[in-house]
Amino acid sequence: MFFGELQVDPPWTFELAEILNDRRIATEHKELGFPAALDQLESWLGEPREYHNRHRLSWLAAISDYEFAVQATGPAYRRGLRTHLNSVRQAMAGLPAKDADQQRAQALAALRALAQAASSSDQLKYAWMDIVDSVSGAETYAVITARISLLQNLLERSGRRSSEATRTLVGVLRDRRVDVQMARLTLGDIEEPEPLSPRDVTARAGAAEADRLSLCARIVATPPRQARHVVWHAFAKARLAGMVQSFGPITLYDREWFVGNAAADGPFHSQLPPEVTNKDSFFPADSFPDEPHVVLARVDLGTGAYANAPAESQLQARSIILASTFPEGYRGWEIYEGYIHTIDDAWAGTHAFHLTEEDFAMPYLRMDATAERLNRMAPRIAPHLPRASSDLAEIVDAIGWWKASGAQPPLPAIVLDVRILELLATRVAALDWFDYLDHFHKNAWIRHQVLDTLAEVAWYAADGLGHFPPEVRNAAGAVRSRLVEHEGRGFDINIREAISALPELISIYPRHSKQHRRATGVAAQLADGASMRAWYESLEGRWSRSTKRLRAVRNSLAHGGPVTSEAAESVGSLVHFLAGTGLTDSLNALLEGVSHASTHERRRDTCDAWAGRWLAGIPAAETFEAD
Repeated sequence: MFFGELQVDPPWTFELAEILNDRRIATEHKELGFPAALDQLESWLGEPREYHNRHRLSWLAAISDYEFAVQATGPAYRRGLRTHLNSVRQAMAGLPAKDADQQRAQALAALRALAQAASSSDQLKYAWMDIVDSVSGAETYAVITARISLLQNLLERSGRRSSEATRTLVGVLRDRRVDVQMARLTLGDIEEPEPLSPRDVTARAGAAEADRLSLCARIVATPPRQARHVVWHAFAKARLAGMVQSFGPITLYDREWFVGNAAADGPFHSQLPPEVTNKDSFFPADSFPDEPHVVLARVDLGTGAYANAPAESQLQARSIILASTFPEGYRGWEIYEGYIHTIDDAWAGTHAFHLTEEDFAMPYLRMDATAERLNRMAPRIAPHLPRASSDLAEIVDAIGWWKASGAQPPLPAIVLDVRILELLATRVAALDWFDYLDHFHKNAWIRHQVLDTLAEVAWYAADGLGHFPPEVRNAAGAVRSRLVEHEGRGFDINIREAISALPELISIYPRHSKQHRRATGVAAQLADGASMRAWYESLEGRWSRSTKRLRAVRNSLAHGGPVTSEAAESVGSLVHFLAGTGLTDSLNALLEGVSHASTHERRRDTCDAWAGRWLAGIPAAETFEAD
């Protein structure tokens, strides 16, 4: 079951390995996960401010997210936490409430005990068991990816590196000899690895399915390895008083001096850290930025278990520079994205160095895309310029905010995007921004989620089929060519044809493949009126939780309340999308010479009509025909 072997009728463990290896898992799970929901609720239980009724919405949003996240975990994982979950439920009864400090303290203690147990070795085993049961059974692709996302988050929180563990799990499931052998070595089943020839690296281990699954269960429960972690970062526009300066665990180096001495014949080579002078390991000194005025920062994290050592070290490096130069207003040193990571004085990994504002994503393609949109939109805008009104200037300013927010971290981006929504809400209907969202955007967003799911099935219809025979790849490719029509630099997907093609795709894909699982799940959501209604109501619930969380995050940013990074990140793309949609409506209204409300109402009415058809049980393809 290794790369290159054609799979005519693969076993379910092949599908499990394929889903684990799917890079899109990071974007598949769009709800606030269980660990993040725990953090969010803990932040409100530990809130030092006195409770007032104006805080109630934020409390209820956190409680709702927590309760949904608990129910979204797998049955084995949930059973393992039953005692702790019951303790939290009892301690939370009646909250939020005024003058309940003692009860809040008890609930906080119960929640922290739950959080500690949540990533224990036993619970990691249960989380893995739920994944195995879901793939060997008939769970949907969305449920499986949610459970994988939970496992990966728990691995990270327990000090394990989820990417490393996932690679090992995939290798063992595929019966790769090198991965099975290394897993057994790590687990102590063997004392020394057997010699492997180049041919052996691509060979099968011959381990039985039960043995491989047992190895996987032990891998996820293995305590993290204690090791000494050192991470190197770099700053631009920087200068030191000397060539080397040390501040606790951080040592700063002039880049030119360091690179000149990193070579074996450098005059001060022997004075460099052991990971650089280690003759048995490689240190990529030439990976550092080759620019003037660069300072290198070596962060010694000491011995421990780090799931993400580069993130921890970057926080330390940025903190010492920012705190030391505050409150001067000048911009000062700028940290590069990227790092060199060493473990126990041996090179462990490198991420390319670049400044945040540098664009390496095909700049000419971006220029061409802008030129294409300029050709399409400029003729509409140009006639309005000589008599440009304050309304046009206001919307153009807001478009500038929207573009700026897209390059900001989540917290400042949310502030900008909500400010846009506040502006639109007052211009369109004199509503509060959150009422404006429910009134004008809810069904449009739900419709967009349905369209996005169907479009993904079409777009990825022929992807990831390299393990299957040519007839499978050719048949899937033929279907995709019918569904996706390329137009210049863009493309168009025939949604109605994508819905009709689902049975054909299901018949093409092998039964135990992630493609079959995904297509089957989407088809089940469209099977009849009851299934369509259930999908709509599921998305409606997600809309409610997400917009209430967004309102809570925005209020906390405005009034000094608690905000967790995961909660902010979970609503950042949503509010940016909604602000962009509203701005598009208002810009079109100005260009058409009509009121702000008219274009918003037109889109709302179109999507409300679609929702009415959808909920009436009309066949899914026909609900889009009337648009």
